[in-house]
Amino acid sequence: MFTNYFIFIIDLIGASVGMLIAMCIGLVPRIYSTDHPNPVNIINGLCKTRTYFGQCGTMLYRWSLTMACIDRCASASFNVRLRLFASPRTAIRVTVIIAMIWFIVPVHNFIYLNIIDGQCMWFPVASAIYNSMLVVVAGGIIPITTMILSGIIIRKNLQSKRELRRTLKQSTDGNARDRIVASRDRQTLFMLFIQIICYIALTLPWIINLVYNAFTFYITNKTNDRIAIDSFIHYTTETLAYIYSTSSFYLYTLASPSFREHLKKVINSVWRYNYPCCGRFYRVAPS
Repeated sequence: MFTNYFIFIIDLIGASVGMLIAMCIGLVPRIYSTDHPNPVNIINGLCKTRTYFGQCGTMLYRWSLTMACIDRCASASFNVRLRLFASPRTAIRVTVIIAMIWFIVPVHNFIYLNIIDGQCMWFPVASAIYNSMLVVVAGGIIPITTMILSGIIIRKNLQSKRELRRTLKQSTDGNARDRIVASRDRQTLFMLFIQIICYIALTLPWIINLVYNAFTFYITNKTNDRIAIDSFIHYTTETLAYIYSTSSFYLYTLASPSFREHLKKVINSVWRYNYPCCGRFYRVAPS
């Protein structure tokens, strides 16, 4: 139990670091540009670094969440070797490898992104298509497919374990314990499927728009209305993709009673640690 909790913490830390990078580097300039000149189209260094660190951060938290699904799938497996894969040491190594990979792969942003005619854009066109395909495959198809398959396998394994427990004669305490475990399994599955649905709903429009922009960005005969519509859609879909990085906490809080209970315990323990006098209740003994 402690091992699974520790693995979850490792995956959560990796995803949280990626989310913070994506939010600070990617979303803040986007919000600033709503009523100011977009600094990305003015400062060439920001044009490169924003996309680079934004891509690093988003890929880091997407793949950390994907590996968390694989860890849950391995820990719920009947195969002993697969369960051994879900270990804290493996989780640390995988998190470090993911971080190294996604700080190296997006280096092409520094080479092919430049400010041209007042716009931060890719040149040549092949670089834009390559970047779009990279995001579609590594940021869309692989994570979504892995999450869905992991959820299906986890559901199947947990259902098989419940059926196996039903066939065994157990005491009343064992039956009560099974109900607790079954409730926890249902909450875990529900949280996983909610996360997958939100990931697809918030990320897929941005991926589709990214591919569209890669193939139509250099069309010179666009009307002003089409340019305005394309800019609005790009802004909206990109903002939705960044919003996903802040949604996990709210999804878990709304979907899981056990998560809310653990959250209350954490807040209570932190409060008592920082304000020990406020958490103590003294009883006055009669004289």
